[in-house]
Amino acid sequence: MAALLTSVMGNTPKVGQYIQDCKRMGIEVLPPDINKSYSTFTVEEGKIRFGLAAVKNVGVNMIETMVQTRKEKGEFISFSDFCQKVDAKDLNKRAVESLIKCGAFDSLKIYRAQLMGVYESLLDSINQDKRRKIQGQLGLFDMTGDTSFSFKKDPLPNIKEFDDKIKLNMEKEILGLYISGHPLAEFQQELKYFTSMNSSTINEIMENPQETEHKDGEKIIVGGMVLEKVTKTTRNNKLMAFIVLEDLLGTMECIIFPNIFSQHMDLIQEGNLIIIEGTLSLKDEENPKILTNTIKPLTKMQTQKLYIKIKEKSDMVLLHKAKNICKKYHGNVPLYIYIEKDNKVLRADRDLWVKLNHDLIQELSQIFGKESVKIK
Repeated sequence: MAALLTSVMGNTPKVGQYIQDCKRMGIEVLPPDINKSYSTFTVEEGKIRFGLAAVKNVGVNMIETMVQTRKEKGEFISFSDFCQKVDAKDLNKRAVESLIKCGAFDSLKIYRAQLMGVYESLLDSINQDKRRKIQGQLGLFDMTGDTSFSFKKDPLPNIKEFDDKIKLNMEKEILGLYISGHPLAEFQQELKYFTSMNSSTINEIMENPQETEHKDGEKIIVGGMVLEKVTKTTRNNKLMAFIVLEDLLGTMECIIFPNIFSQHMDLIQEGNLIIIEGTLSLKDEENPKILTNTIKPLTKMQTQKLYIKIKEKSDMVLLHKAKNICKKYHGNVPLYIYIEKDNKVLRADRDLWVKLNHDLIQELSQIFGKESVKIK
């Protein structure tokens, strides 16, 4: 799998898809690390270590120098030690900032927030010291008489670490994907239940349009986070939008026409989590798109569940009487039907999930009996 990831290093959506495949197979993908990573993706104790060549702004020369320095002088014990050991001509602030943001120094037990505050001044001080040594002058760190000791500990500000959202956004900026987590990770179950298609399937359609079973105009449901939004004024002077929706596997394009846009302007802001019901647009020589029909917020499913007990399958006719009640109290609580005779449980369609309240329970109890309507 490491070789497969390396083969698609320049294709961020593919890398993201394969990383998700690894997770599904129980293979952990480790973040970039200055003491463990190489240029390519590598296998490390049955896990896969992220390749440094996939880190934005980090050049091949710098990677080769880092790996060779690590081999000759041992692992880096601090950020200062890293800056002191690696040849100054291969170090640049932009590359070092990228390594900080993607978490490559995390194993040194240093907060990214601390390094972001001091890396430029530390890098400048150490590079100046290197120049002094070349010129035969007494360097700043030579004054201690023990150069190795001088770099064991970094002079870091006493500040808190960035919150998880900021760290994940940094990873996305530098790696093109999230590696230590994902803003949608806690909604994985909801996306599984609420949607009928994901970005991976849409990307497969794009790569193999002749082999797909999906059709132009097909009704689909997708969900995720609004990554980008561009608005456009139509000939009728009305606003519409083009958005990039990101799920756990990648991104997809959605078109929101004026009538839908005017109804849901508040929902389609960047960073919002939404569910879109629409139609799949498959046109020759165009990337697949989703034409939006309805937009809803993506919310957590309730931990509670509503159960209705019936004696046997023939009693399913009673559910037709309950449909309007469930739709009247529509919500995010799953509805389950327990068939007593068969000892079987069925989950109702998402459209029949409910919002729990006293009136709902009363109305359902009138049809099925008080003892047959339970919340668990």
